[in-house]
Amino acid sequence: MEADSILITCAKSADLPGILALFADTINTVCTKDYSAEQHAAWTASAKDTKRWTKKLKTQYFLVARLRETIVGFASLKDNTHVDLLFVHKDFQGRGIAKSLYKKMQQQAINKQVRVITSDVSFTARSFFEKMGFMLIARQDNLVRGVNLPNLKMKKILT
Repeated sequence: MEADSILITCAKSADLPGILALFADTINTVCTKDYSAEQHAAWTASAKDTKRWTKKLKTQYFLVARLRETIVGFASLKDNTHVDLLFVHKDFQGRGIAKSLYKKMQQQAINKQVRVITSDVSFTARSFFEKMGFMLIARQDNLVRGVNLPNLKMKKILT
């Protein structure tokens, strides 16, 4: 399968169940080498807060990648300056989907005349963001449901 057979569109509220399932499944499978089971549980628990996710769908530049009717990835850009979410289904890793989603978000930021974009990146996603031109700013500790869920603050200067 080639990345160009994937259709990327703006997310709709009807996409939320598929987005939430992909979110939890990706964390529990792709992130196993970088985070513990306790950290996975704290992280994926946020999928239960559908009100929070509905707000993200409505207020962020939120994209989904589909293969036919199946959501295989999603990404969101908050305030045109911050990559908030970027997840790809475990069975579709390494096929250019994350890059395609990211490029659309970067173009949105450029169109809005943004000069710098940031992201709070999981250890798992660090190498991807570095390949996209992001630089490490700092390691961050985040307390999520009483569990430390560390990540990396990264930024990219847009030209």
